[in-house]
Amino acid sequence: MSRSIEEQLLDPRPGSAAAAARDFGIDLTLTLQRLRLTPDERVRQLQRAMFEIEAMRATHKPQDVKADDSSRTDFTTVDTTSG
Repeated sequence: MSRSIEEQLLDPRPGSAAAAARDFGIDLTLTLQRLRLTPDERVRQLQRAMFEIEAMRATHKPQDVKADDSSRTDFTTVDTTSG
């Protein structure tokens, strides 16, 4: 990867797509880190992550919870934006 591309991601021109992505909250240093990897390295990292997720799923045993159990927290409706 040429130095100029790295510079464009690390210090993007105002109005560029990279600047818009940065302003949106995308960490361009992580993008750059991934681009430095070969495609094979990226695939291996993805496969490792998939294996780890599958291992976590295999060890997680869902509890028997009735649908009308009021003590159960529904995380899809919890407001995490305040306080």
